[in-house]
Amino acid sequence: MKFLPTLLGLVALASSPVLAQSQQASLQSLDEAYGFHGARFEKDTSAFKDLALAEKAGNTRYYRRTGEVKKLGEGDVADITYGFYKGKLAVVMLKTQGAKNSRAVLAALRQQAGPGVQGSPFAQRYSWNAKLVHMSYEENAMSNDAVVLLTCKKMKEQELKQSLRTQPTTMVR
Repeated sequence: MKFLPTLLGLVALASSPVLAQSQQASLQSLDEAYGFHGARFEKDTSAFKDLALAEKAGNTRYYRRTGEVKKLGEGDVADITYGFYKGKLAVVMLKTQGAKNSRAVLAALRQQAGPGVQGSPFAQRYSWNAKLVHMSYEENAMSNDAVVLLTCKKMKEQELKQSLRTQPTTMVR
């Protein structure tokens, strides 16, 4: 029976306003950075001197920065790609390889933005939802490789509105 009061105490602590404030302060750091490694969301491609085109997909072009250090915290990052929607930075994607690098990158993300929300205790998937930026971490259970996405909410909304305008509508009779 001693377990129940301890459990109730932990639940009360987890829902305390102090914890909620510290989590909000951590998420605020995502909005303050508003991008990755000095590359700020909504910046035009002309603001970057070291971009190499990697891929085109519709109105989005993906680039790599040629002189970039591929490290986050103690983890090595295998690939960093910057997505520009209509010429403005909208998304940053990081890829890691192996458990050691993936978990080190996750630790760095959590240190910067807080613990994140884990949808299932059985999967290494986390998300952080700040006012301006959304970030997610998803780790492959077999390879332990991970993908981190940092998304500018404003640019994502513009992209979504554009795609809704260009989709053909069908009439139901």
